Amino acid sequence: MDWTSLTLLAGWGVICNVWAVLLYAQRVALRQGIMLKPREHTEDNTLSGVGSGAPPSVCILIPARNEEESIGASLTGALAQDYPRVRVVVADDRSDDTTAAVADAIAAKDHRLQVLRIDHLPKGWLGKSHALWTATRGVNDDWLLFVDADCTLQPGAVRAALDEAHRRDVSMLSLWPGHLAGSFWEHTLVPLCAAVMALWFGRANRSRTGSGPAFANGQFILFRRDEYERIGGHESVKRAIIEDVPLAERASKMGVPCWTAGGRDLVGVRMYKDLAGVCDGWTRIFVGALRSKTKMALSIGWLMVGSLLPFVVGPYLIYQLTVSPDIDPMFWASAGTCLSHLVLMYAVSWRFWKLGYCDRRYLLLYPLSVLVVSALLARALWWMLIRRIVGWRKTYYTLDSRAMIVE
Repeated sequence: MDWTSLTLLAGWGVICNVWAVLLYAQRVALRQGIMLKPREHTEDNTLSGVGSGAPPSVCILIPARNEEESIGASLTGALAQDYPRVRVVVADDRSDDTTAAVADAIAAKDHRLQVLRIDHLPKGWLGKSHALWTATRGVNDDWLLFVDADCTLQPGAVRAALDEAHRRDVSMLSLWPGHLAGSFWEHTLVPLCAAVMALWFGRANRSRTGSGPAFANGQFILFRRDEYERIGGHESVKRAIIEDVPLAERASKMGVPCWTAGGRDLVGVRMYKDLAGVCDGWTRIFVGALRSKTKMALSIGWLMVGSLLPFVVGPYLIYQLTVSPDIDPMFWASAGTCLSHLVLMYAVSWRFWKLGYCDRRYLLLYPLSVLVVSALLARALWWMLIRRIVGWRKTYYTLDSRAMIVE
């Protein structure tokens, strides 16, 4: 064996060790109880860490812009909570479809639902942040629950999340939802896109105040109202193209105890329904959440080398085995490393896909997923470096070098 071959093999071994660490980290996270389950309904409606008095009130806030296909299911789930003190506010953000009509029809049958109209987006604001900030004005409930319009809540979602927040003594709780995919490209791309985010923010479930990476998933954020107001709420992140991660970072820096957990049994989401939606949506998410050209480049490098390498080298090794009569020790060392890489990578992916109720049959197309998601990250990098314009829901935002909206 020459030194070059040994060096390359040692580097490959390091990649395998990274996968082994990720597998161990998954096991530790599961032991911490990060996967929330519905709580049993009690007659006195008591929560962990809360006395026998009246349970805290919760206001569910849902921003909606042209969500006529999903807003009905979202509102139905929100209003079907088994928790006694829940009301819902929908912020209809300049919709030009039947979103408002669908919400109004439901509100006419349930007084707990309020439909708020927003007709103007001030300059320098992200539309979603403005809608949520506007919707929270005048709300006096103890807790605020921010939920996207494409999310469907299970009846015990509010109770379980609130109970977990009290049990862990945190003021901000965010959940990773279950994956409700329908199309081929959703199954193929969305889980790996989420896995890229988990690589950068996976330790955030252990972040308390200022330690470790801060993270929140805007599809489900439960926030104690007084703490939300203290940090400035969504107004403090109005220029961020993705509001959830910056909001979590601000909360953590200002001493708000935060926690992130898995909520596949409490909330499901179908973010995008076709390839164009997945590509545009996740490019925007990568720009707004990572906000770093270095992180994007490293993510591409990890996918191409850390994930794709065995699919490239493996066939070559099989070919060598069939045509070469002399097999040296380097071949067997490479074959063993390649096999270890595949086993560890699929063990981590198998468990991660399960955490979000993703269809694990699509792991057979993992190389395709890697290539397309790498292209999305490259597209996000191009948006950061050159394009500096991000469009979403018929609104276009000009960005600066930090992925913030230019006023």
